[in-house]
Amino acid sequence: MKTSNQLLLLGVLSALSSATAAAADGAAAVDTSQWKCESCKFEQGVSGTLDVGAGTVSDKSAEFGQYNGLQKKGGFFIGGASVRSRGADGTYWNLDASNLGLDTRSVDAEGGKQGSYKLRLKYDETPHRIWDGALTPFAGSGGASLTLPAGFAAATTAGMPLAGQLNQVDLATQRKQVGVGGSWIPNTNWEYAFNYRHETRDGNKATAGSFFVNSTQLIEPTDYVTDQVDASASYASKKFQLKFAYYGSKFTNSNHSLTWADPYGTAAFLGTFPGAAAGQLALPPDNQFHQVSATAGYQISDKTRFSGDIAIGRMTQNDSFLPYGTAVPGPGGSLNGRAKTLDAGLKLSSAVTDRLRLNAAYTHNDRDNETPQSLYAVISTDMFPGAPRTNLPYSFKQDKLKLSADYRVSERLRGAVGADFDSHKRTYAEVDTTHENTAWGKVTSSLTDKIDLTLKLAHGERRNSGTFQPIAGITPPENPLLRRFNLANRTRDTVGLRGDFTPMERLSIGLGLDTSEDKYADSTIGLTNAKDYNLNGDVSLVVSERTNLRLFAIHQEIKSKQAGSQTFSVPDWFADNKDTIDTFGLGIKHAAIKDKLDIGADWSASRSRSQIDVSTGVSNPAFPDIRAKLDTLKLYATYRLKESMSLQAGYWIERYSTQDWMLDNVVPSTIPNVLTMGLQAPQYHVNVLSLALRYKF
Repeated sequence: MKTSNQLLLLGVLSALSSATAAAADGAAAVDTSQWKCESCKFEQGVSGTLDVGAGTVSDKSAEFGQYNGLQKKGGFFIGGASVRSRGADGTYWNLDASNLGLDTRSVDAEGGKQGSYKLRLKYDETPHRIWDGALTPFAGSGGASLTLPAGFAAATTAGMPLAGQLNQVDLATQRKQVGVGGSWIPNTNWEYAFNYRHETRDGNKATAGSFFVNSTQLIEPTDYVTDQVDASASYASKKFQLKFAYYGSKFTNSNHSLTWADPYGTAAFLGTFPGAAAGQLALPPDNQFHQVSATAGYQISDKTRFSGDIAIGRMTQNDSFLPYGTAVPGPGGSLNGRAKTLDAGLKLSSAVTDRLRLNAAYTHNDRDNETPQSLYAVISTDMFPGAPRTNLPYSFKQDKLKLSADYRVSERLRGAVGADFDSHKRTYAEVDTTHENTAWGKVTSSLTDKIDLTLKLAHGERRNSGTFQPIAGITPPENPLLRRFNLANRTRDTVGLRGDFTPMERLSIGLGLDTSEDKYADSTIGLTNAKDYNLNGDVSLVVSERTNLRLFAIHQEIKSKQAGSQTFSVPDWFADNKDTIDTFGLGIKHAAIKDKLDIGADWSASRSRSQIDVSTGVSNPAFPDIRAKLDTLKLYATYRLKESMSLQAGYWIERYSTQDWMLDNVVPSTIPNVLTMGLQAPQYHVNVLSLALRYKF
């Protein structure tokens, strides 16, 4: 198939050929009947690949199979397909299926006619394996009511009859989504689109509840349904583009609360609310969100473009209130929660000259919480009545302006500078307004044909509106010296340096350094300093025509300092936190038998260490370090049996070990007033072997 420009070119060539033939006495005319455009090849018919095979996993591990579907020990089916069909009249359909034998399976089908319409159907699953073997004495895990055996209550966990009463439960959720959609192009300027998605999420996860000073880890049910729909109408011409859209979301939770029996018998022991033998937690409420939006763009000239967008939304939540406590009636009715959102933006970009480009962008975000305020009774941990409180409908407005200029000094030197301005207004906060201004610059230079350098610098300052004010209704009140890190005055400096070297055609080396530091000079209590340091390097080497090698290494340090007070006064304790992460990797790919056998390997190792040093002015034992090790090796090979068929083999070895003093050796009865689920720091050593046949047609 020839494009219009190619047809025009062939026509001109043909005319010139005819004129030349007429001018040359007796010259033969050029025959163009067999001329073809080799680059205009049009694919027709059905083509694709099919994968069928099997694999096996050596051990069960929720941590290893957290999102990949390989959490179970034993064999699994490998199935997948990628099929394409193209018709001469522009009709087409695509089918992509992957991981059909795992909990991560997905199928995506699309078909239609080019430039006219398309229809789409999609299904996918996403697992989240949280923890294996949680231990709980409660019956009814996975439901909204957790009960205990008769005579279970005891003053401490040591006195509870846990032996023989602990049930083992795996914590995990599974998301399933079905989507349908399509678009229609009635003419060359307009396009209409519609999409609908239905998602379910089932399973359970960990939560906790308390009575007075006694707490219990609990299993929370997950039974969510989310329906989303979006529709749009788009118009496009050479200079002007316009789009109107609607988005709607409805979330439904089958369980509105979680009720659990008190394993300590706290209420009876203290003689308060004797009927409160169980606690109750509210779960995520049903809610809806609806939004309409418009986007427009205009090409003012060949060098200047302007665009803008606006979106207006509304959120609502109207679930019925729970009782104040299982033995205390609630206020009745519902929150009648509602909030309006307004998001708008403007962008202008202009290539003033061949060397200079200017950019400007402004965004406005407004969340207006219109939830009515009411006075509510307070029952602390289902035990004690407290002073009534009024709910606080938090709202905010944020305005951002970004200005930048890019300038090409020469073929080897480019530069950019910019300034960002951020104004944030909040209600029911310790400060009303914060202003943050950031100036930045970037220089990219090709020193030689073999050396490229990039330097980035930025300095930002955030200042708040002045005196911190206590928030009415917060009980007990906060220390007036406390400064929240997102509201406090702060300076931020960042530096980034990147160098890329190509000493020879087959070898490339990259080195990078990124640092940032946040200073909170005006914060007496709270976060006072934070630093991030990242050093990285990578090497790519073409060893031969058959062998490629790549290496990388990353070293990162994250540090922070904070101050606190135990006496609601000046600082009397200080903490230094330091996280160190080192990662190394190596990959190699080799054509062992040219056009027949390809083999390869990817290895990576990661080491992390978290240190917490707390100083209180007296001698205290230090917190033990938290450590983690991860080693991964993947071997793979592809052997071509023939042009249309190949064998694919893989072997995956992964080892993970952690040391975490907050989890290690903590069983359900370790802490007298905390009934835990005995969750230990993850450890695993898993091997995965796979073999599949790929057929290409």
